[in-house]
Amino acid sequence: MKIAKDIRDTYNAVHGDYERLSEEVRTKLEPEVSAKGWFFISRIKEQQSFALKIETGRVDDPRRMEDFFACTIVVPTVSQVSEAEALLEAIYPVEKRRPSQDETTHKKASDFVFDDLRLYLKRGPSETGRNDDLEGLVFEVQIKTILQYAWGIASHDLIYKTDNVSWPKERIAFQVKAMLEHAEIAIAEAERLADSPAISKKDRDTASTLEIIQVLHAFWNADRLPRDIKRLAESIRGVLNVCDVRPNQLLTVLNSEKARIGVLPTNLSPYAFLVQALAHSEGMDFQARLASGKNRRTKIFVHNDMDLPDWMSDPNEKIVRI
Repeated sequence: MKIAKDIRDTYNAVHGDYERLSEEVRTKLEPEVSAKGWFFISRIKEQQSFALKIETGRVDDPRRMEDFFACTIVVPTVSQVSEAEALLEAIYPVEKRRPSQDETTHKKASDFVFDDLRLYLKRGPSETGRNDDLEGLVFEVQIKTILQYAWGIASHDLIYKTDNVSWPKERIAFQVKAMLEHAEIAIAEAERLADSPAISKKDRDTASTLEIIQVLHAFWNADRLPRDIKRLAESIRGVLNVCDVRPNQLLTVLNSEKARIGVLPTNLSPYAFLVQALAHSEGMDFQARLASGKNRRTKIFVHNDMDLPDWMSDPNEKIVRI
């Protein structure tokens, strides 16, 4: 594409400024964003894209194009969008916000066009005295969810930068966006939707896992339990199934072992303490139950810190020693 000399000269005249701005912004924002487990992407507009945008007639000052330098922050779900916005507002002054308010939209209810949150941030005075000439430059930050970002990447060439116009392709792209928006709403409102009578159910495994989680919280302090307590509870459920022990017997087994040794060991995980408790439980032939357990796929993991009967040191297809 032929680009007019005036446009090329304008692009080249400001490119260096925005290059320095991009390095400064990336240095400041990327560590903050990454520390939260989010993704940070940035780019400087290419010359051809710069020229095409000028020709739309929507640029007041080509030397200060608001998205000459632009970033994207990708967060897991819509519930983190406001958190990302607050992070940016604490670092840079906000020149403009699109949409201006979350409660209103220019879209019709039947529209599913691009409407991700965009903040236009202004580079303030330098804290170090470096690059003082960059003060006042504005750059764009889009905040997207993972689903929004994935849709944008997958459909961008179909809708925007293309050498053809296809109603069916655009129709498909926006049908997908509608489905993803529905998925976003379901994820964001999962807590409330879970209470709906139409879906508020639980199967036998879920009921058992919930019962085990209640026992774990009752028996151990929070700092002795992992963040992923669901996985721990599922592992314990597997051990109980192998030994044909019901979840409502778990607390009794744990209390008996604590009484046997007179203390709750700090060097054993809840899983290891349970296995030790089952191995020493009075009235339970743990060896026989282990041999006749229904769940043949689940193995019992043991290690040297555990106080275990001698027979558990012998080779056993159900026991894995670490």
